[in-house]
Amino acid sequence: MVQGNNESKSLNDLIQISSRAQRTRSSAIREILSVIDAPGMLSFAGGLPDESLFPIDGFRKSYERAIEILGPKLFQYSSTQGCYSLRSWIHERYYSESDDSAPDQIIITSGSQQALDLLSKFFINEGDTIFVERPSYLGALQVFSSYGGRALSIRCDSEGPGIDDLKQAILKFGRPKFFYGIPDNQNPTSRSYSTNRRKSISELLEYYNIPIIEDTAYYELDFLPEKNTSGERGKPSFAKLLPNHSFSIGTFSKTLSPGLRMGWLRAPKEWISRLISLKQSMDLHSAVLNQEIVNQFLRSGEFETHLEKLKATYSYKASITSDNLYKYFGEDIRFEAPTGGMFFWLEFPDKTDTSVLFDYALKENVAFVPGCHFYSENPEHHFARWNLSHSGINDLEEGVGRLHRAWKSARIGT
Repeated sequence: MVQGNNESKSLNDLIQISSRAQRTRSSAIREILSVIDAPGMLSFAGGLPDESLFPIDGFRKSYERAIEILGPKLFQYSSTQGCYSLRSWIHERYYSESDDSAPDQIIITSGSQQALDLLSKFFINEGDTIFVERPSYLGALQVFSSYGGRALSIRCDSEGPGIDDLKQAILKFGRPKFFYGIPDNQNPTSRSYSTNRRKSISELLEYYNIPIIEDTAYYELDFLPEKNTSGERGKPSFAKLLPNHSFSIGTFSKTLSPGLRMGWLRAPKEWISRLISLKQSMDLHSAVLNQEIVNQFLRSGEFETHLEKLKATYSYKASITSDNLYKYFGEDIRFEAPTGGMFFWLEFPDKTDTSVLFDYALKENVAFVPGCHFYSENPEHHFARWNLSHSGINDLEEGVGRLHRAWKSARIGT
């Protein structure tokens, strides 16, 4: 038995936390949101959907149908893997074209963030190398870092990650545990990989036997959906191109409601049972009630109408924002008008530090996320992420105007 005099020691001295807890840092976006909750503040910082578009009446009807069908079972423990009907809908919509795919390869998760945590636990040992896009989703970088992963970034252009850069990184650093990418309407840039780039990446990853974690969070948010040569919607997924090397994650947070915390993970057959065991150790299963609300809504036939309204609204907001960025900034900043997703990726002149600009913006009662937070290494400081989805239409021009005033003040140091 260990004895000692602990009377003079504080609680911090007595408790030894894990190295993972020490590595885990609060999200920069969460910290930003905590300081901008002030009267009159216009926030374009968070990746929030427009809550005025949440299908509240549809959710109410879905809840009532779920109660009618399941009764008390709606409030009982359930399968770790999740509602079979919901998994079947997800499979049919997103993975039915993948070779030999089935609903049994899908796990329902508490948002796609849990899916990222689950896959990090599955893949990463401390010190492992992983590849990510440059820039990349802040929430993924946070999770990978908490498990001790060493995230190396691959430069991207308008078509996706550079093939030469990806190949050189493999040759220089060796085979990574996985490559993480958001091929559709990426966060933070809203860019999408071209079809040819997807095929080239697939060939390279398959040659070197490297898994890919494909994050499909923004897949449904194409403003102008493409048709491929087969008449199918959108570009080919990595689940289709690399069915045995891809781990695909998705979410209903961007299309239905983030508060329901409903996402999923699709994995190759040989690994699904192990992932189910890891999920079970986390929370036994995701909330049955929320699963059934989503399932009943999707089965009601209202999803397509809701989604079209959502995309039309976001497309309109993107157009208004783009017009006002040109109106106020002219050619002083650069950006690509998004054709999908929830963000503008603004490039200010090289000498601009958007972390400094952020402080000036707060004085103007407007907020964004400085771009430096989206890099796993060697951050670039003259970019900013600007959300297009959450603010009301009447606030879009005012928000850009405030940003411009802040930028002018920052340039002259007032």
